[in-house]
Amino acid sequence: MQKILIISCLLLASCANRDTNSTNQQESNKVLHDKHVHIMSPQLISLWKSMGIPFSKEDFYYSDIDTIFNANKAQSVSLISMSYVYSSEEFGGNSENIEENVRYENDYLALAKLKHLKKIKAFYGIDPLQEFTFKEIERCHNELNLDGIKLHHNASQVYLTEPEHLEKIKSIFEYASYNQIPILMHFDNSHPKFGKTDVKILADSVITGLEYVNLQIAHFGTSGGFNQKTKDVIDAFIELFQSNHPISKHKITFDISAVCLDKDAEGVSKLTTKEFDELSTYCRKLGFDRIVFGTDYPLYRGDEYLNLLISKLRLTEDEIISLMKEKNAL
Repeated sequence: MQKILIISCLLLASCANRDTNSTNQQESNKVLHDKHVHIMSPQLISLWKSMGIPFSKEDFYYSDIDTIFNANKAQSVSLISMSYVYSSEEFGGNSENIEENVRYENDYLALAKLKHLKKIKAFYGIDPLQEFTFKEIERCHNELNLDGIKLHHNASQVYLTEPEHLEKIKSIFEYASYNQIPILMHFDNSHPKFGKTDVKILADSVITGLEYVNLQIAHFGTSGGFNQKTKDVIDAFIELFQSNHPISKHKITFDISAVCLDKDAEGVSKLTTKEFDELSTYCRKLGFDRIVFGTDYPLYRGDEYLNLLISKLRLTEDEIISLMKEKNAL
């Protein structure tokens, strides 16, 4: 099993103590809508602690929705269940009760949403390769009334180049299209060859032909940070958009969470000055109409990360407004 990037970062790098009154932070009065926020049940926290995964803050910082809102500073969030990790060999604890644990984690997400119905869009986690996947999708959609599907191709080790995997992903996108369900997808599976080919398969064999697609691609298409792979993936999408490929008609956005790193995370290095400049260029190349604001909380707080983006990417006022604008139902 390949190393699952960012999942560890949520715990190890997220909680470095920062001075909330730092004079280095630019002040911003923007309304914060954070499109990438994680919540963990006490059960999952306990499991990870038993596996030796360190947490630098009290459990409620990760599990209590009121604490999350207070810490994050966002007015509304896309809240993500991490239930997909239960089927991971590395982060699932080799559980024999995968389906039960997945249900529990998504139920916990539903309870959090009930406390803040108008402030939360809830994305239930699934592993598309599990036999019970569609049963869980239907339960979360029809019984729990949750808002969207979270796919994590790295945690689930999904390879669109594998026909069986491709068919399972196609089925999920078809169900989401028919029911007009948004999808938030961690696209990168950390395979060394992941890149343009995967983008083309997603576009040609999954999305083309669907009537409705509302897709938010996490971390600019990779697993955080900004490197050549990130550029290759973004370039591949830009090429499709500019060629008026059928995917161009759909709502496809890229969240910038965990991309503009000013600190090292496990397996992901903070950006150099040159990389910040390149990221700034790529944001403008992609266009802020396709970029949404997200923090990968608890990796960053909302206000903290927005100030970081403004400073490091030298955003104009119009670009800030465009970044924070509601672009779709996510």
